[in-house]
Amino acid sequence: MKVAIYARYSSENQSAKSIDDQIRVCKNYILEHEMTVDNKHIYIDEAISGSIVNRP
Repeated sequence: MKVAIYARYSSENQSAKSIDDQIRVCKNYILEHEMTVDNKHIYIDEAISGSIVNRP
């Protein structure tokens, strides 16, 4: 089975490290369940929090 990973952080309290941690956990799960993910299907969203009123 082919899968994709979507990793996201949205607040100042989180960091790019949380993205790396999310991807690592997902890749471990994928390996344990005999699935595959191509690096081109790893999506990273360094979003702005939805709680911020004045955003683009």
